[in-house]
Amino acid sequence: MRRWDNPAQAVAELSPEERTEAGTRGSLDVKDKAVERIAQAAVSEVSGVIAAGEATGTIATALGRAYPRVEVHVAGRRARVHIDIVTAWPRPAADVAAAVRDHVADRLHALADLEVDVVDVAVAKVVRPTTPDMRRVQ
Repeated sequence: MRRWDNPAQAVAELSPEERTEAGTRGSLDVKDKAVERIAQAAVSEVSGVIAAGEATGTIATALGRAYPRVEVHVAGRRARVHIDIVTAWPRPAADVAAAVRDHVADRLHALADLEVDVVDVAVAKVVRPTTPDMRRVQ
């Protein structure tokens, strides 16, 4: 069995017949839950979005009410996404929401081969970043 250092090297060594044949063997079905997980991961990659544990309490996280909240509707190769996020002060909420919208659409297209029709982003909260408690001089 041959081993390659990266996938591009393996593909480069395939003949044109082998490359076209590989694409005709089957299809890929991505479940809605997997698309939700991809979108959640993409949201967490955007600067200015607060993570779940920092935005809500432990009880809300345990009950599944933590942020970001992602809802996905997939029909064939098309997707509609609604996301609720928490942003950090003093970042402009509109800029963070636009970055989330663009990044989620790009990641869903790249990883799940979906055409994303709409990514609605709602900023549910704006929170101040937590700072360590400073002790006062007495």
